[in-house]
Amino acid sequence: MKKIFTLFLVLCPVLLFAHGVTVYDHSKIKERSTFRIMGEIELRTEKDTAALPKYRTLNHEFGMKVDVLEIVKAGDYENQHGLWLWVLLAAPMWADNGDWLEKYQKFLLFLPDETPLFDFEEY
Repeated sequence: MKKIFTLFLVLCPVLLFAHGVTVYDHSKIKERSTFRIMGEIELRTEKDTAALPKYRTLNHEFGMKVDVLEIVKAGDYENQHGLWLWVLLAAPMWADNGDWLEKYQKFLLFLPDETPLFDFEEY
């Protein structure tokens, strides 16, 4: 009985947070891919990698759900290699400055190579 209870305690959190496919290989990202990103991400409203970020996401449990509109380029930013993506916000969310970001807004973001992608889907 003790083993069953321990197994239940271990599997419960896994099942609660298992929503979909998690991807670590960013070469799978294509236009129209959708996924959630966890962590603090800088958002630019212009499709210009030199533009200053307008918003920064909050690191909350649901992450930021996006649809990829365009893979702008691969490159380096702040000593990390990754992809610059032009994305469509697929769900509303709060920014760290207190602004409410409605879904269907377009943003440029930098996605470091080591960032896992949750609930990944290709179309």
